[in-house]
Amino acid sequence: MKKGILLLVMLMITLSTTYAQTAEDFFQQAMQFKQKENFTETAKLLGKALALDPQNKSFKLEMADVQYLRKAFFESIPLYEEILKTDANNIIILARLSEMYSMSPKKMKAVEYAELALKMKPTDGIINKMLARTFYEVKHYPKAIEQYKIAEKALPKDLDLPFKLGFCYRKINNYGEAMRSFLRAMDLDPSNGSKAYEAANSCYDANNYKLALELYQRAEDKGHYKSKGFYDNWALTCIELKDYDKALFYYTQAKEFSPYDKDINLSIAETYMKKGDFNKCREVLDDMLQLNPNDAEVIYTKGMTYYKAGNTSKAETFFNQAFNIDPSLKSLRYTKSNL
Repeated sequence: MKKGILLLVMLMITLSTTYAQTAEDFFQQAMQFKQKENFTETAKLLGKALALDPQNKSFKLEMADVQYLRKAFFESIPLYEEILKTDANNIIILARLSEMYSMSPKKMKAVEYAELALKMKPTDGIINKMLARTFYEVKHYPKAIEQYKIAEKALPKDLDLPFKLGFCYRKINNYGEAMRSFLRAMDLDPSNGSKAYEAANSCYDANNYKLALELYQRAEDKGHYKSKGFYDNWALTCIELKDYDKALFYYTQAKEFSPYDKDINLSIAETYMKKGDFNKCREVLDDMLQLNPNDAEVIYTKGMTYYKAGNTSKAETFFNQAFNIDPSLKSLRYTKSNL
């Protein structure tokens, strides 16, 4: 009997303690989890605080912030927009709304909030970085560049900014500035293989092939993710330097990721042709034709091997066969890929 009474008392104490928790209690617990960057628990506790005090502006702002940090934008956006009604000049909220909307179908809403923020002439690096991302996402690259440059001045040690600038410049075909931005990004983060790889690509775009080769090697050494595209780009750089043996080596590496890829095998064939090894080129093309005997592009390329070797009559046989399958290839007569 006494044991039953004791359990009942303990249960009543537990219940009274639970019910005694106020909105402020939940809020303070949430802030402790926020400091530990446990945003999931933070959101749960803030939800309990708001359930007890639904009009509390501080609670709403913290919930909006934590949902933004959790990338739960569909939860964050309406809260920020509600707060903005009474705090229209909150530039952080404007910048965050612009960034979140830029990743949604409502792109013009993103621009609207970004323009409101820009009217305040922000100098803060983080805010300008968010605005730059907005303009990048809506494909307004000149404006993105402008904001990224402002952010970079405020945050000179930010590892991400020159990398982002490089992509912006690439989008507008300013390959010289793209190269300089990617090289700066690589210098700031020298152990990052991905940044070395993009720097290599940018050097290729800017016709700086020797440096591109060095940087592809550096990217590989630094553990950049290997792929067909990685070795394909490396091989293309070797082609520009007329180092066909190395190009073949890297195309072979690319082929490991996709043995029957038409583009890679055609590139290998064309490299043999550039070397003047027409027999080896035809071997590759014949293997491809076993997979698809009616591939007009491959047949045309086989004709080019005879044309380059001086056997124009045999070349015409293959050209005409290719043209019958795909008449559009007539525009490429004797000119394909500058073989």
